[in-house]
Amino acid sequence: MLRVLLLSPLVACGSVAYVPVDIEVDVLGTVPIDAETIHMCVEGSGDLSEGAGNGRVTFAGIRADVEASVTLAFLDETGVVIGGAGPVNLAAEGFGTDSAPNWLQVEQDDRAEDCVPVGVPASDDAESWVLGTRFTGETW
Repeated sequence: MLRVLLLSPLVACGSVAYVPVDIEVDVLGTVPIDAETIHMCVEGSGDLSEGAGNGRVTFAGIRADVEASVTLAFLDETGVVIGGAGPVNLAAEGFGTDSAPNWLQVEQDDRAEDCVPVGVPASDDAESWVLGTRFTGETW
């Protein structure tokens, strides 16, 4: 199985730190101006909520032994969903195969419901993936 690491920048304490990721999902467009939180649900591996400030979220512990899909929801300061992206089925895209690209691109939408977490992250000793998401106005 081919593992190419992409680098996803994260801002921490005023500096940029680069975290290696196995796959990256680029969401077309900027983080919605009113979004306070990005909620990421990965089927089979649980969920993660991060501040939306820098438009990048990294999810470690995606189980390699289950078919995963990724869904994002954007929440305002009151917890109301103001948009999202996905779901993106990683297996359908060939993720984890030698012939597949290690990044995907998805469109934002104006959904009004949050994603629902299912599963738990992989244990430290199990094979797992790191997923990075970022917001971009660029298309390939």
